[in-house]
Amino acid sequence: MSSGNSNNDIAVIGAGIVGLATALTLQQDGHRVTLIDQRDPGMGTSFGNAGAIVTGAVAPVASPGLWRKLPKMLTNPDSYLSVRWSYLPRLMPWLWQFFRAGTPENVERIARELAPLVFPAYEAHQALMRRHGIEGIVRQVGWLKIYDQAGFDATSDDRALLRRHGVRFDELDADELRQLEPGLNRRYTHAIFQPGSAFASTPLKLSQAYAEAIRRGGGSFKKQTVQGIEIGADGRPVVVTEAGRAACDRVVVAAGAWSKNLAAMLGARVPLDTERGYHLYLERKSGPGVGRPTLVGDHGFVLAPMADGVRLTFGVELAGVDAPPDFRRIRRMVPRAQDVLPGLSGEPQREWLGYRPSLPDSKPVIGPSPRSERVTFAFGHGHLGLTLSAVTGRCVADLVAKRKPAIPLEPFAATRF
Repeated sequence: MSSGNSNNDIAVIGAGIVGLATALTLQQDGHRVTLIDQRDPGMGTSFGNAGAIVTGAVAPVASPGLWRKLPKMLTNPDSYLSVRWSYLPRLMPWLWQFFRAGTPENVERIARELAPLVFPAYEAHQALMRRHGIEGIVRQVGWLKIYDQAGFDATSDDRALLRRHGVRFDELDADELRQLEPGLNRRYTHAIFQPGSAFASTPLKLSQAYAEAIRRGGGSFKKQTVQGIEIGADGRPVVVTEAGRAACDRVVVAAGAWSKNLAAMLGARVPLDTERGYHLYLERKSGPGVGRPTLVGDHGFVLAPMADGVRLTFGVELAGVDAPPDFRRIRRMVPRAQDVLPGLSGEPQREWLGYRPSLPDSKPVIGPSPRSERVTFAFGHGHLGLTLSAVTGRCVADLVAKRKPAIPLEPFAATRF
């Protein structure tokens, strides 16, 4: 097998949207790719997101002064943030780095570093879809956040941050919002609208379309659990699964929330944890719906008009990957969703839990492992997995080909922690 910069045998660990977009981009570069995942393509965390490709998502989750609000948030049973108290001791190192990321200086730096990654996010997906004839799944309908007067006034610092970092957005008044989304409750009088963002009305279909393009191009998929990655005496990586050991020329670790242990085997102690997120499906019984994913500012949930119903996504639960689901918080959001969008059913059709792979500074890890340049990391995308998947694939392909990436990748190195 080749060990040059093209025609490599590359194992991509993780068949979520990041792994799929990366594998497809590598295949376009002439490499032979094998996807490895314990689940079918797109059936993990990528299945249940809000479908938004947000090209202005430069603001980190941590923000100045958030630590002061934390006690109230954690004691409010309807807050979008919750912590399983039994998990708190394990979470403390992550939380410490999270709050450090929220200083004014760090927020500015992180936004500056994220901007060149998120700005081309939709264009990168467009290029993949055009090349492989994928149509009708993604539309550029924008990303909307709605507020009452008090809620909008409270976003002044957020809007200023977006402006400083070149994010294009419109501030809508009540009449403009009503023209854009006539079905919303009229108490929402202000909005922030990012028209350059896009929406996948069935995220699973996009994952499956990328997986099918990989298959047509000669790539393969192994439904296996990766137990480890070793570096052989010849320098080539060896992927260990329950089916045995397989050497390859290169490996990409894109296993989402399950990447931490694999990274540690390769010399990277990365503070990866999970922000568990929930969704429910609601039917629209009457009246207009929404035409794009819409974040409701006073409650923190998103209403997304999926092909088979309205998806209500809500919650950041810090509890790791092993704790059982708890749907009580998101179920309490159903009457509020009905208030926001009259005509929604009050009986959820489906419910789901996913695991966002999150780093405390809200930036992914994209770059070589400390132990071997033949292993490339591509994980930790947090809330931006769908958004950043295609552009991450470009970055990984550039690294494998030893091309200079168009985006500076030093801020996303595993060794930054």
